[in-house]
Amino acid sequence: MKKRVLITGGTGFVGSHTVEEYLKAGWNVRALVRNPARLGWLAGLEIEVSPGTLTDTASLAKAVKGCDLIVHCAGLTKALTAREYDRINAEATRDLTRLAVQNGVRRLVLCSSQAAAGPSFPGKPSREEDDPRPVSIYGRSKLAGERELQQSASGMEWIVLRPPAIIGPRDEQFVPLFRGVVRNGLYPRFGTAKRMYSFASVHDVARALLVAGEAENGTNAVYFVANDAALDWAEAAAMIARFAGRTVRPLPLPEALVRVIGSLADVYAALRRKPALLGSDKFREILAPGWICSAEKIRAAWGFECTWSCEQTLRETYESYRKSGWL
Repeated sequence: MKKRVLITGGTGFVGSHTVEEYLKAGWNVRALVRNPARLGWLAGLEIEVSPGTLTDTASLAKAVKGCDLIVHCAGLTKALTAREYDRINAEATRDLTRLAVQNGVRRLVLCSSQAAAGPSFPGKPSREEDDPRPVSIYGRSKLAGERELQQSASGMEWIVLRPPAIIGPRDEQFVPLFRGVVRNGLYPRFGTAKRMYSFASVHDVARALLVAGEAENGTNAVYFVANDAALDWAEAAAMIARFAGRTVRPLPLPEALVRVIGSLADVYAALRRKPALLGSDKFREILAPGWICSAEKIRAAWGFECTWSCEQTLRETYESYRKSGWL
């Protein structure tokens, strides 16, 4: 009998790729879906649809029942208040974990974020054993979610994966960067410091979530998932410009101006009652010294390596955005 996995956030960016990865591996896949009439990327796939939300414990209980494994991809990446972040990224993780324990689920894999660990120091990649130092409300809520999982697991196996910037088809976060390069030949340069970033293709992250779900060792642990290479946005913009047949130049934005823009974006978001894609919380992350993390631990545990290069990842993302009319 095939094993059953519940994937939360299955209609989203990372979740939809993860659903496809588990289907290819032969699992029965159940997806927690807010609106079954709007399956998005999951339309046409052979999955079980479990209607519900992370804040509705009754629907969560139904979704968890009969599952061997849970892969928790759902979460808030932007919100108006810290309370909203905590309710979804921390408290809902606690509720899901407790229900998993009550229903005899073998393992829960949480897709967290490098934001939970906080930024790296120049020349020193972050490692799992480092004390977390999140600089954003989002990062603190993701760290709280990790801790809720660990404290509520009560004998159930758990694994936390912390991807850095995830790039790939279906993502909307990086559309403004690509669009600025393609339409205007510009990319934002925040301040004067050169900031380096780890990254991962969404395909590698989805594969890591599958490996974590099937691993026979290395449970009850936290792992970064990242390409060994790092980049800055000037390098990324130059690659995107080359794909589009354009030249590109920086749009200098002093740090003080960036902070003002973030504050204004917060005010505008509050008036509209709609979270901003780039508000002061996100700019706190952007202005950090850097976001480099080491992938040595996951390599040592499972032999896992990210195989998509920066150029391959950006090219595929550019082509998918172009075909979708997002540029």
